[in-house]
Amino acid sequence: MIKKLFILFSLSVACIYTTQAQRFIPVEYSPVNTSVGASAFVYLGDLTPNQFGDISKAKAGVQVTSVLPVNEYLGVGVSFAMGSLDGDDSRYDGWRPKRSFSFKSNVTEVSLRAQWAFRGQGWEWPEDDRYTNDYKIRRYKILSPYVFAGIGYLSNRVTREMDGIDSVYFYGDIAWERYPQEAAKVYKSGMAVAPVGIGTYVTLAPAVRFYAEYSYHFLFNDHLDGFGTAVVSPKPDAFHTITVGLDFRLLKYNTRRKKEICFLGL
Repeated sequence: MIKKLFILFSLSVACIYTTQAQRFIPVEYSPVNTSVGASAFVYLGDLTPNQFGDISKAKAGVQVTSVLPVNEYLGVGVSFAMGSLDGDDSRYDGWRPKRSFSFKSNVTEVSLRAQWAFRGQGWEWPEDDRYTNDYKIRRYKILSPYVFAGIGYLSNRVTREMDGIDSVYFYGDIAWERYPQEAAKVYKSGMAVAPVGIGTYVTLAPAVRFYAEYSYHFLFNDHLDGFGTAVVSPKPDAFHTITVGLDFRLLKYNTRRKKEICFLGL
């Protein structure tokens, strides 16, 4: 048992030593960055009076994004996001509880994005790629802010509830006059989406960064919530997300020892 513990301790020390020595050992990483994060999804539409949505009712989701640099500042990538949204008239005061429309939906989004990094796509400052005693020294960027825009496809599986409407209160209003049409309406689950947003990376290690990102998801219709006939809609539905997570780049190989082990860049 003691021998096994000694071997495990020795391997741990070797890994730590390799990690601490990374600034003196020339390494190469894959140019593709992959981010994995947890998201908060907030609905914006006819069933909430708040301009920025009901943030207290945000729903959980996940996001995975891979970005490939095109040049020093521009990158292109693909993003996958999955989460849920909901809205409920009964949460608010005034006439909304009398209408009593509500919905829940599961959304899945796949999009292509163009990403612009204000301080460059690289993790290191290029002007600090100096050599001392034949070893490359790298100074890493602590903050790397960026903006992005994309276009994609959103799958929206929605379930709605509209049986509690007060027909007397809404007599003569489109909420009741168009109620039969709305009840019989079946909206397509697929739609185009255009996410735009801003974020920043915070370098934690040579191959790991923390990231935080805000994204507004533009839609081109008014039935994300399953209601588009018996509601008054000055603008299309939408939703926004806030995501935090980790961004990784994989070790391509060690230029001095291509069979290097325990080098995770952490």
